[in-house]
Amino acid sequence: MTDPATPPSGGISLIDVHALTGELGRPAPPRWLPDEEAWLVSRHDDVRTCLAHPDMSPPTAFAISRGLHSPMSGLFKNTLLGSNPPEHTRLRQLLAREFTARRVEALRPRVQQITDTLLDDIAARGQADLVTEFAVPLPVQVICELLGVPSGDRHDFITWTDTMLWPGRQPDAPARSAAAATRLWSYFQDLVKAKTAQPDDDLISALVSAHAEDRLTYDEVVATARMLLTAGYETTSTLIANGILALLSHPEHLPALRRQPDLIKPAIEELLRFIGPGIVNLRYANKDLRLGEVLIHEGQKVVLDLDAANADPRVFGDDPNLDPHRDAIAHVQFGHGIHHCIGAPLARLEGQVAIGTIIRRFPELRLSRSQSDIPFRDDTALRILKNLPISVHG
Repeated sequence: MTDPATPPSGGISLIDVHALTGELGRPAPPRWLPDEEAWLVSRHDDVRTCLAHPDMSPPTAFAISRGLHSPMSGLFKNTLLGSNPPEHTRLRQLLAREFTARRVEALRPRVQQITDTLLDDIAARGQADLVTEFAVPLPVQVICELLGVPSGDRHDFITWTDTMLWPGRQPDAPARSAAAATRLWSYFQDLVKAKTAQPDDDLISALVSAHAEDRLTYDEVVATARMLLTAGYETTSTLIANGILALLSHPEHLPALRRQPDLIKPAIEELLRFIGPGIVNLRYANKDLRLGEVLIHEGQKVVLDLDAANADPRVFGDDPNLDPHRDAIAHVQFGHGIHHCIGAPLARLEGQVAIGTIIRRFPELRLSRSQSDIPFRDDTALRILKNLPISVHG
């Protein structure tokens, strides 16, 4: 058994969420998990404190600060998700103006148009897998248009992204992940080169312009474009699919959402709290620090239990069940502090349009199989549905 006063050896590591199944979901004081060589933090206030603490770093930022190999095949290296101030401050300031509430709201008509087109195809068939035919294509097309990525390439980069992030547990998994990361990096190198030669009115062209003005390095341009594409669809598609599953599994809430379109905004926050994409988040201690009554030592891993924090009765009340009328804005799915998700306004808008439209358009929307037969992927740290078969007719 490892002494919790001894920082783990062997460098940085991530977490196997499924190994913690029996530990997660219960708000409690911070506790040491000897098998994982990590602290588990689960109360809402403690999780928010860790997310915003200047002496705690996300895994990539911690690895880089210690000269260690970046996790997830270096996906977040040279990005705001893999850095701390002052680099993080510079990168976030460059991107923040692209994701203001006003600029994102201006995208609503286009998001609605894409949503309607996808649902037209589903209406014509009467049934669909909402993961592959709606929840994924919608945010993919939105982020492609925002970045200036040809949507015809989406099959390739979705395959590379999935392999990079979730390569499985086979012996060749690390090599497959690294190869996919290289392919995705090369793809964005070519795209940056094309935007340099012929800029357009898109976000990658704006990044290229920042590089020309010495506000971004070349690697930061390529890495940021890759990160925005990956982060721009993976969690948003999961929000949409999980949210629809939750509502179809709790159909008593559907009439109110159909009668009151404005209810979709608080409902999205509640769906993020109730069945959001993230199960856990991770931090590493940059130095010794105290959290309540426990002392976390430099280099130790801290697992942040998002499900437990989002069910903390001191914040969200004693009833943890789905309630679209709940004030759930304090959920921690988007993080907290300087690493709060910069794309949160866009994810919220896409969730509002996608879920609000499908439940209003299809009053007979239902699952095509029992909820117990709808599988989640078991190889990720996110709550990702493999598929979601539905019918739109009674």
